[in-house]
Amino acid sequence: MDIQALNSLTSQTFNQRGSDNKNKLGQQEFLHLLVTQMRNQDPMNPLDGADFASQLAQFNSVEQLIGVNNELQVLRQGQDLMSMSMINSMATSLTGKTVKALSNEVYLSADKTPEIKYELKNSAEEVEIVIRNSAGAEVRREKLEGIPSGDNSWTWDGLNDNGIQLTDGEYTVEVVATNDGSKVPAMVFTEGTVETVRFESNGVFVMVNNIPIPIGNVQEVSNGPGNDPSQYPSGNPNGRAEARAFTL
Repeated sequence: MDIQALNSLTSQTFNQRGSDNKNKLGQQEFLHLLVTQMRNQDPMNPLDGADFASQLAQFNSVEQLIGVNNELQVLRQGQDLMSMSMINSMATSLTGKTVKALSNEVYLSADKTPEIKYELKNSAEEVEIVIRNSAGAEVRREKLEGIPSGDNSWTWDGLNDNGIQLTDGEYTVEVVATNDGSKVPAMVFTEGTVETVRFESNGVFVMVNNIPIPIGNVQEVSNGPGNDPSQYPSGNPNGRAEARAFTL
């Protein structure tokens, strides 16, 4: 067999294809190489018929797998579109409802003092609430003692550590809880009525207490004013749908 001729043909075949497909071997390329291999085989040592059949069978299997993979990709795209449609539909129905959502942001305004809510997995001897501005600089640190497990809250008066009123805007909150020197898992969340729903290129967001929250962070949904309780499971007397997720 003329190996140099076969290698040359192989190189030409791949160079003729686009840069995006240069590493893919299609059906036509495979058949072309196979015919070239047969033409240039050594007459004293011809290609074995069983090997030839095996190569054809292997290529046929690969072609079938490629077809299955393409069909799975189409199916996945369809499922993604269906999932997105369901998420969008659910998001619009949240307007006016009360939600509990994971968020470490609060909005400070002159007419409303933000209530910082957090959940502790276990009781804590000491809890530090650290508030930072949009630049990441710490503006307030409050120490609390003897905090039980479960939901807790602390109302921020909008002042910094020096007692100066801070400007309106978004601030981030960190809750550091300890018990006998060991860290206690804490989850910062917000509760409020969904004001609007925003559809953006990076996802769907619900506006709660002037803070945009990814819809995936919504943990609980309950009836807001004027909502029909029959929309919620009859097994939940409070009309509350829950999707709890505790994080460290």
